[in-house]
Amino acid sequence: MTAVPSYFNDFLSATRLSAALRATCSAKHLELRQLLRDDPALAAIIIDAFLQGSYRRDTIVRPLDPTDPNAHVDVDLVVVTTLDPEEYSPDNVVARFTPFLERNFPNHWRPNDRSIQLTYDGTPVTLDLVVTAAPSEVVREAVIKAAEIAGRRVNGLPTLSNRALPLESDILSLRQSVAKSAQLAEGDAWKEDYLLIPDRELRRWEPTHPIEQIAWTQRKNATTSGHYINVVKAVKWWRLRNNVPKHPKGYPLEHCVGTVCPDDISSVSEGVTRSLEGIVSAFEQDVLQGTKPELQDHGVAHDVFSRVTPAEFGQFYGLIESAAALARQALNAPTTAESAKGWRELLGPEFPEPPSNGGFTQRTAASTIATGGRFA
Repeated sequence: MTAVPSYFNDFLSATRLSAALRATCSAKHLELRQLLRDDPALAAIIIDAFLQGSYRRDTIVRPLDPTDPNAHVDVDLVVVTTLDPEEYSPDNVVARFTPFLERNFPNHWRPNDRSIQLTYDGTPVTLDLVVTAAPSEVVREAVIKAAEIAGRRVNGLPTLSNRALPLESDILSLRQSVAKSAQLAEGDAWKEDYLLIPDRELRRWEPTHPIEQIAWTQRKNATTSGHYINVVKAVKWWRLRNNVPKHPKGYPLEHCVGTVCPDDISSVSEGVTRSLEGIVSAFEQDVLQGTKPELQDHGVAHDVFSRVTPAEFGQFYGLIESAAALARQALNAPTTAESAKGWRELLGPEFPEPPSNGGFTQRTAASTIATGGRFA
């Protein structure tokens, strides 16, 4: 037996962003988009902008203590640019955006390793501006080739008239390349390609595919009958309430849960239990060998655990082992009260208190009838 669905519904409701905080997040990222569109120096190099991260994937949870003045909610905005990664280093990207930042966010911005963080007075919302380079190798080659033949233009477009190419196939290839460049710049086809984000710590560009991350999450949520997103939220909340090492957190933690969460779960409680147990089972050998797993990101060959040290993962793994045992005990508890008590111990006081009579209350009985006798 386990706690009935209403218990988990109440828990998830208590840990999600408030309507007011969501409204603030929306207002701030829309404001930033408008500022970028209105800036003539940056608008010329920006192809598009879209939301990324847990806010976009709906796996975000509220701050542990909403009254903490240091608590904040991160909203990631990816800005796709035409910047050539061979010409612009990660530090050059920050320099290119600095005049814009100084005009619009004086004393409220700072560069992170992979983004530019924007803060606001009087609100816990933080925007992470993620500036990406040209979408793909195809685009960079197309731009280079277009520049080579730009000596003569028709209606502002480059033509092939000023340069002789040896083979007809070369001309066709060039035309296709230039057409592809225009298509990517004006439409949505660039979203099929991975992006490059600057890593200032490593002083290089790293591949990422946020569109595929979003699409994968949506597919996974569908195959788990809509439970996956809530499983991730519950595990993230557990992490907030425990003395977990700095890494893994955020997307790496979410990705880790996604690799082990079974598709055939019938409830959030089952998903949390089996995901925690899945981490214990899948990565036992890594811990025994003193290493940490490598988890490839969706759409690109990038290890999302690249910043996790073996020591951090070993500490994290030990906490997961204890959490998995407690979750299994709560899932298999013989009464609703014992089950709810176990989940409350695991997830904190945001999880509803169990009934005092050790069995069903009027509320839990009504929930059971409404769900046909099924439990969460």
